[in-house]
Amino acid sequence: MKKKKGMIYSACTLILLCALYVGVNFYLTGTEKKENEKKEADKTYMTDLSDIQAVSYDNNGQELSFTKKDGVWKYDSDDRFPVKQVQLEAMASTASKLEALRKLEGADALSAYGLDKPIRKVEVTAGDGKRSVILIGNGTEDGNYYAVIQGENTPYLISSSLFSETEGGLNEVMALEEFPAIQGTDIKTITITQNGTTSHYLKKVTDKADKSDKDETIEWYKDSVDSESNKLKENSPLNVLADSISGLKVKSCADYKAEESQLGSYGLEKPLAEINYTYEKNGKEETFHLSIGSLNQDSTAYYTRTEGSSYINEIDKASVDKCLNVDKQV
Repeated sequence: MKKKKGMIYSACTLILLCALYVGVNFYLTGTEKKENEKKEADKTYMTDLSDIQAVSYDNNGQELSFTKKDGVWKYDSDDRFPVKQVQLEAMASTASKLEALRKLEGADALSAYGLDKPIRKVEVTAGDGKRSVILIGNGTEDGNYYAVIQGENTPYLISSSLFSETEGGLNEVMALEEFPAIQGTDIKTITITQNGTTSHYLKKVTDKADKSDKDETIEWYKDSVDSESNKLKENSPLNVLADSISGLKVKSCADYKAEESQLGSYGLEKPLAEINYTYEKNGKEETFHLSIGSLNQDSTAYYTRTEGSSYINEIDKASVDKCLNVDKQV
């Protein structure tokens, strides 16, 4: 009987503890929610727009305007311009609800803050047609800026976020062409053509009989894996080549809508070299082709083009040279 009563007392205690836990947790959650609501209520915003559909800003005398069409940001002056979507979304988000560090009630004339001759003008338009024009004036010693809504007389102090996001010119909002997101180990074959000669390399992966070390072994062959005489003595140069190729990335874009008739001016009508490779990603085999043209004006990068693309890209000279010099190491 005593044992039964003890079990009942224990169960009651457990129920009380659970109820207490739920109550405390509910109280803390409610308190945290109220604190967050109070913090939000204490904030001051210069703008309060939603569903931004247009953004424009001036940069060094050049006005850049963008409009969202079917959910995609487009450059108003050229629909084909590749806009960096993430960057425009960040601008739109910042400007749509621009938080002010301080509202300068009873402040001096706007000229005292450089707002009579602003250094930046940012205009945003919401989906409902509501528009705000933000003028940015002098900066402060701690990196903030004075700002005002065009047509109003009360200045605000804001962080540097909006100024920084609109600091770059057109090139800074250009989305660069991206190459396959792979590692050197994903590459299966490599073909390099230069100086009238083509070198073809294939990777052979076989399971080891002794699995005490690694489950597979990698061997590189030249031209064909059908003959052991084609097997390279050292794998290192081809492993380095595969890593170098997978690491190639676009430095900048010289032209995003090049026509076939313009390829000659970049040395791409008759390329200096061509790099082809096959790779496996997520169980699927793909092929990538890159043409290497002439050096750019300051000889720091090669003009390049991927197969069928209208983009003429620049890739760092040292990175390309590392890929083209493999024959000297094999």
